[in-house]
Amino acid sequence: MGISDDIKSGFYAGIGMMLKGKEKLEDAAREFIKDKNVSAEEGEKFVKDMVNKASETKEEVTQFIDDRVKQVIDKMGYVKKEEYESMRKELDELKASINKDQQ
Repeated sequence: MGISDDIKSGFYAGIGMMLKGKEKLEDAAREFIKDKNVSAEEGEKFVKDMVNKASETKEEVTQFIDDRVKQVIDKMGYVKKEEYESMRKELDELKASINKDQQ
């Protein structure tokens, strides 16, 4: 697991903890509805709206984290796996060419 994976894992763990609160969000919304004497239909709509907002926020946070992780990796100068493999292949081809010319 590379540093970028460690960073992502940490961020995603935080998001997971945040999302684990979905049940608590639903419970709090239902409690709020109960206290305000809202109809069952209005209450369920409110709970669904709250859960949808939480899901939208999760997607936004996930995209934000992905973007930030990429920025940090680029800033640190890490080479992407695809770039490394491409350079490795090119190096192997150059070595083979040199060995062929020396024979």
